[in-house]
Amino acid sequence: MACVFSSVCSANTQLLAAMAQGEWGGCPAVHTEGLSITAIPLSVSIESVHLDVSCLLDTEPDASSEAIAPAKLQAASQQMFEQLLALPQALSASQVEVKNLQLSAYQQLITQGKLGLKQQGQQWQLNYQEQGPNSTSQFSLLILPKSSHISFSGMLGKTLLARLATLSQQRWLADSRLHNLDFSLSGLVGQDLKLKGALNLPEIDASFTAKLSQWNNWNLRLASSPLSIADINLPAANWQLTNDSWRVSVDDWLAEGSGSWHLSPEQAVKGRLSSDNLLPLQQAFIDLPEPASLLSAAATVDFTWQTQQLTGQIDATTINALWGELRFDDASITSAFSYQPQQGWQHQGKLSLAQWDIGIPLTELALHWQQPTFSPITQWQSLLLQDISFSVLGGQAQLEEVPLALPNTALLKLDKIQLEQLVKLYPELGLSMHGSVSGRLPMRFGEQGIAITDGELAVVEPSGHISLTHQSLVAVKAQHASLDFALSLLEDFDYETLAAEVDFAEDGQLDMQVKLIGRNQQVSPRLVTLNYGHQENIYQLLRSLRIGEQLSGQLQQWIDDTSSLAAPSP
Repeated sequence: MACVFSSVCSANTQLLAAMAQGEWGGCPAVHTEGLSITAIPLSVSIESVHLDVSCLLDTEPDASSEAIAPAKLQAASQQMFEQLLALPQALSASQVEVKNLQLSAYQQLITQGKLGLKQQGQQWQLNYQEQGPNSTSQFSLLILPKSSHISFSGMLGKTLLARLATLSQQRWLADSRLHNLDFSLSGLVGQDLKLKGALNLPEIDASFTAKLSQWNNWNLRLASSPLSIADINLPAANWQLTNDSWRVSVDDWLAEGSGSWHLSPEQAVKGRLSSDNLLPLQQAFIDLPEPASLLSAAATVDFTWQTQQLTGQIDATTINALWGELRFDDASITSAFSYQPQQGWQHQGKLSLAQWDIGIPLTELALHWQQPTFSPITQWQSLLLQDISFSVLGGQAQLEEVPLALPNTALLKLDKIQLEQLVKLYPELGLSMHGSVSGRLPMRFGEQGIAITDGELAVVEPSGHISLTHQSLVAVKAQHASLDFALSLLEDFDYETLAAEVDFAEDGQLDMQVKLIGRNQQVSPRLVTLNYGHQENIYQLLRSLRIGEQLSGQLQQWIDDTSSLAAPSP
């Protein structure tokens, strides 16, 4: 070490000793080399400083340790202020240049660069510029020891973030979206902790503001701007964190959440999220299968994230949605889910639906589903639907199991379908029937649609009644004499047997062969057998029924009504 001016050396003996011997209270550990003084006012040049901050961290990072101990940071900051205040003030100004500063922890290099330090009375100003290939990090630090005030700002570049990610074992820190992150932090760090900060992420055009208070029972309030990550758009949000709890609110989503978190004995976050309006959440995170669209819903999500695994349960209610032009009313969903980064999603649950109008209203629909293997959450074809049941035309329908992967087959069981409601689909016939029919319809689901082969239907009750009173019957009888007897029977027909064989093509074409056994006492007291064949395109029928009911106008009104439920209050 060279000292050019003896008076300067004498006035700054304590300062030189501290810097030469690393006497900073032992935490952080300091090692210096190549210290020299070159001018007055005091100008100190140091070739190399190695600063080890391991002591500011609990232990080497592992699954059972906290990453940062606030009490140790508080003690270190107070010790720093005390030592700065104890330094001699014989010179009104001084400056220190460190040509090569190395900052490390646990024998791992964090950053390396050039540092400059200036003293003006009770004010200390530090500037740092990282050096090396692709190094863009820089920092500025202002310290006022007398008032325990600190101001810290800078930018984090790619190299430093990558090293921090390795040191903390947090791979997300190396994400390219964090590159060139700039920040500012200022406030009191003495006995009390009162800090204000700002953070900007230029790579994703996002910003954050924060207020942090108290050392031990600390409280962090954070506000974030709207931001976009990949195809996900997130609105502004307000966060509150303490040393063991969290809370968030997102006004645009009518959503809020709260819960707990900890870093030891292992990292974990638990909580509940709730929203009265799931539409923007669904649009931000989940692509529904075509042609489904969500109009409104409310939900709560209970979750636990622990050791890179997410588990939880979703409870969604008052779901209103569309499948093309078909509408779903007042549905609810309960789903248990889990996620692992290397495997994907797995979930199972149940759905109940008050009404699904396909031209024929299906009511009280219920089903269970499961995803037996880990898959992307939008890979709907991996789901297996089970225990499907619904009410239709006064009766019940059931399918035991339907895989969504095409092609597949399933057996639809019908129980006590009311013929009186069935014939109401054909009001122009002037036909009335009483009785109920049950049966089984083997179904095949393919890329082109649904098909039924060798379906069977039969009347459950021992008897029923048919009355065909259409005004055109007289003309039909006159033109087709061969139909006179059969049509006369159906004008007032008590049947004992009604059975049908059903085939249904993927294009919607129905082929049904019906057998009737019964009598009309007004025509003949004897039992007679009537065979009737019926062909019709059911898809065209359902379309005509919906048009006849002015569905388009009703549908638009329903969309307006249910969408208004999802609109945020002014």
